[in-house]
Amino acid sequence: MREYDLQVHTDASPCSRAAPRDVVKAACKTGLDGIAITNHDTLEGYAAVDDLAPEGLTVISGVEVTTTQGHLLALDVQEVPARGDPLTVIDRVHDQGGLAILSHPFDRLREYYTDDLEEIATRADGVEVRNSRCIIPRYNRRARTFAADHGLAMTGGSDAHFPMEVGRVRTICDRPVLEAIRTNGTDTAGRGGYLSGHVATKLNDLLAIIHA
Repeated sequence: MREYDLQVHTDASPCSRAAPRDVVKAACKTGLDGIAITNHDTLEGYAAVDDLAPEGLTVISGVEVTTTQGHLLALDVQEVPARGDPLTVIDRVHDQGGLAILSHPFDRLREYYTDDLEEIATRADGVEVRNSRCIIPRYNRRARTFAADHGLAMTGGSDAHFPMEVGRVRTICDRPVLEAIRTNGTDTAGRGGYLSGHVATKLNDLLAIIHA
């Protein structure tokens, strides 16, 4: 089986301290087959990681797009989808031939989805059903139930903002992951409830303000 972490941030996101070289080292140390670089509303960071990645580590271009509800992972895209309502953002991802994955969709401690869920389910390609930064387990459980009820591919991501988080959650499949998502052939593994990651992120944000 192949294992991918489909939500990894680098220091191209203001909330992250993960340098591209450290992300690559962490992914290799964890034994991952691939990672998706999903910085907030930017493709910056992807090229640097891809350039550093050894043969055998797949690096997928991605963006964590801010929608008018929750966040959405745009995978395998070449341009940053403009912000907007979820349905419009999904269309912009598909216009590029990319995949649209709902990111930690029901985590009420962060951005989450509440409206037009049935229509969103008919348009999205998958749901992040395991996110290591979902502190309360029922948020991941609800995401998994939503994906299962609507026949959507299930993905997992660490939501890493620091190198030691990479690989805490993984998407598992028996073929290249983008193909597996398209054919609904994925599952997930790993750990959630990662409170210390949130604490570290808040400290990073505070330091950024102090040094601004």
